[in-house]
Amino acid sequence: MDLCWLSLVLSSSPPAGLPSIESLAFSVRKAELEDIRGLVDVLVESFHSSQGSPKWLQPLFKLGIYEDVRLRLRSRCDSYRCLIAIECGKTPLGKRDIIVGTVEISLRAFGGYRERLPYLANLAVSQSYRQQGVARLLLSKCEQIALEWGFPSLSLHVLEDNHAARQLYLSCGFQLHHTEMSWLGWLFPYPRRLLLQKTF
Repeated sequence: MDLCWLSLVLSSSPPAGLPSIESLAFSVRKAELEDIRGLVDVLVESFHSSQGSPKWLQPLFKLGIYEDVRLRLRSRCDSYRCLIAIECGKTPLGKRDIIVGTVEISLRAFGGYRERLPYLANLAVSQSYRQQGVARLLLSKCEQIALEWGFPSLSLHVLEDNHAARQLYLSCGFQLHHTEMSWLGWLFPYPRRLLLQKTF
């Protein structure tokens, strides 16, 4: 089945501020266990690049992320989805899709509230595919999933010093809801976590 064609057959047009899905050369689908290696590569590259940490730690980061993602993918929980973005028409015959981005969405209680709400985590895009609409496409699909679950909002955390991610989220309609203070911030120059929310 042509996943690129499937990405065009969505029930509604993308929310305001997000690009038209038809204009992108990428497709989004639910991650499967067979996708885990490519998915983990994107996460490690995005969150634990060799530039920011010693090279000998890379295998440890990779193993830890691999096991975490594998457990979540095997859980079969109805209120959890891991999505991957692939480049349309770039998969060699008989090969796995080339994963260029990923995001996770789940229902989660946070900030002292008991009610579980749609929450985004681990949005990551491979470095060579950034600034091409992949992250916006993943966010758009998460909005559709939240609506399917009966919620008109999304929440996520971002570190205060992650300016590129903050700019992306704000340009997609997210707004600052709460700044979290941590005891680490009193002892070390540690960036604060910002809770961003979007209602649509």
